Amino acid sequence: MKRTLILTLAVLAAALAVCALGQRALDGTVDEAERLQSQAVLAATEHRMADAKTFIHDLAALWDERAGMLETLASHDALHDVGAALVEAQICLECEDRDDFLRTMSTVYMGLEHLKDEEAVRLSNLY
Repeated sequence: MKRTLILTLAVLAAALAVCALGQRALDGTVDEAERLQSQAVLAATEHRMADAKTFIHDLAALWDERAGMLETLASHDALHDVGAALVEAQICLECEDRDDFLRTMSTVYMGLEHLKDEEAVRLSNLY
């Protein structure tokens, strides 16, 4: 009985550790993506389109680099929405359409916020 209890507690502790590490990785990725998104928007607002292209390229690279990890931690639909908006934003920048770029970047921001809210550790997300 004692060994079963210790084993159960060890498995519970390991599961909680994996969940905490996953949440930390997800939060870190979303925070970094939000930082790059805001820098790209600021650059475009200030008509520094070359800098905006650099930031959006970095954001897309981050998203592609961490896609495998994110797919195990979050909703595929939410990830796809952000990824599709990133592609659209890159196209807008290539066409030098600043207004559509800013609109699309607001979609990226809302997708990142939705992802963060959807995966946050709180009671309403447990059911």
